[in-house]
Amino acid sequence: MRDGIKGWKKAGYQVVGDAKLLDDLIALNKNDFKALCLCEKDARKLKNCTFVDFRDNADYDKGHIKGANHVDYADMFSKPMMEELNKSNSLVIIHDDQAVAGVIAATLKLMDYPDVYILR
Repeated sequence: MRDGIKGWKKAGYQVVGDAKLLDDLIALNKNDFKALCLCEKDARKLKNCTFVDFRDNADYDKGHIKGANHVDYADMFSKPMMEELNKSNSLVIIHDDQAVAGVIAATLKLMDYPDVYILR
């Protein structure tokens, strides 16, 4: 959907947070997601690294990593957001809930983003 999760909700589709979704995505993708978790220092060593902060506006405004791109989780996978992410960059996902960060990372991997990491 062009408007991401907001558009999905507006169309009347259900949005439910469930750890089973993460388990299903991990099983489908067969990646070791613990290996994808790294600290900021190690992330900054990656070639063409892009930090993408998926927290809501309030949490982002309280404090964020310098240079991080902000995408409210509710706008995730909107067409403008997807056009902004470059598949040739290493993406480092930021979210306070590690299960949500894992779902975002798994979904991006399924969408052929080759280098996706989760900030610890």
